[in-house]
Amino acid sequence: MLIEIERELAEAMKEAKASGDIMLAKTCIRSRPDGSAGTYSVDVQADSPDAAFAELDRMVNSPNVPIERARQIRLYLAWKGHVESQFMEGENFRTGRNIAQDNALARYWLLKAAERGHSSAQNNLGVMYAEGQGGPVDYERAVYWYMKSAAAGVAVAMSNLSINLMAGTGAKRSYSRAARLLKESLKSNPYSARDHRLLAECYEHGVGGRNGLRLAMLHYQEASDFGSLEARAALRRLSSRKSSPPVAKPIEGHT
Repeated sequence: MLIEIERELAEAMKEAKASGDIMLAKTCIRSRPDGSAGTYSVDVQADSPDAAFAELDRMVNSPNVPIERARQIRLYLAWKGHVESQFMEGENFRTGRNIAQDNALARYWLLKAAERGHSSAQNNLGVMYAEGQGGPVDYERAVYWYMKSAAAGVAVAMSNLSINLMAGTGAKRSYSRAARLLKESLKSNPYSARDHRLLAECYEHGVGGRNGLRLAMLHYQEASDFGSLEARAALRRLSSRKSSPPVAKPIEGHT
């Protein structure tokens, strides 16, 4: 099966410009090795499109394929709807890996993968919305994608979502919901200093009832042991509160 990578991408770029899909057209231009269309093609031994995509995906990671050609193959796959390639295309633009960083293009490709159910793309897209990378800050969209990713079991998405719940950004503030997410996240990564610290903050804000302060100190200690300076400061603050004698209330009418 002969796949004419460069010719098909050149046609895709023309169609994208005509239809107003500026991001696809821009990606096609950025992914050309020399800025001009050529005749690069790949002969794939496959009897179905899925098998061909799998073979092309293997080629992208082969050390024998030059980076600029691997970039074109990855774009070809992403354009054809290969969800892992859409995710990788977005990540390459987000991190500047093998191509100049471009957060707007990163959002574009991560959104395509996220809409197809790619859980890591959903989390990373949420981060971009929350931090205003590649466009305006949108906490509601961040929460939406974090929830999708968290529902798929992605621990970092649970942690990210908990931050929005604790701050009340993009969702109603709820320390109890945040605590449940953080406990679930810690099952996958019990050594996360951030998750232990955030869970401790939830306990400080009333989660855990009478045991809240004790549990807060326990998780601050865990976070501190894993290197969190913020947790160490919190431990000093809480220890000081516990050791200070109660302040007598003045009797009414006396000074």
